[in-house]
Amino acid sequence: MKQIIFILTILLLLSCGQNSNSKTRSESNLTEIEKQNDNIPKEIALKFINSYVENSNKMQKSIGIIEWVNLNNLTTNNFKTELKKIIEEADRIDPEFGLEFDPIFNAQDYPEEGFEFESFDDKTDFLVVKGKEWTDFKLTIKMVHENDNWFVDGCGIVNIPNDKLFER
Repeated sequence: MKQIIFILTILLLLSCGQNSNSKTRSESNLTEIEKQNDNIPKEIALKFINSYVENSNKMQKSIGIIEWVNLNNLTTNNFKTELKKIIEEADRIDPEFGLEFDPIFNAQDYPEEGFEFESFDDKTDFLVVKGKEWTDFKLTIKMVHENDNWFVDGCGIVNIPNDKLFER
């Protein structure tokens, strides 16, 4: 009888240990899922474009476009390089006026209230955002997945093919 009680006690202790271990594993998996949800194309794209709007809204207190993008950790080096090339080429061709529009917005004006998600093509990784109150204003954002993270690799006229641009 003592052996049966002893064996049952051991089994009970082992099963309690398994439950607490499986709970820890579930909590660990949940943390991984939460981390993945923070790094989804939609969230990265909206964070990028809405922080760019916020900087642009500062007018004279905003930092320059190249400096802002270089300080931004949501974009690829390819995006940073291409943006710089576009701006420098426009300044070389016309030193007085340069590009005459914002290459990230692909426009002179933009929805000052920010953007919201419209669609994502998971086959091409192109995402579309639209103005929150200016819903006719749409932008294509090119996303890339590198080292288990999503980054902005194109927006406005930067790294966006002509057939993906919206007319202004």
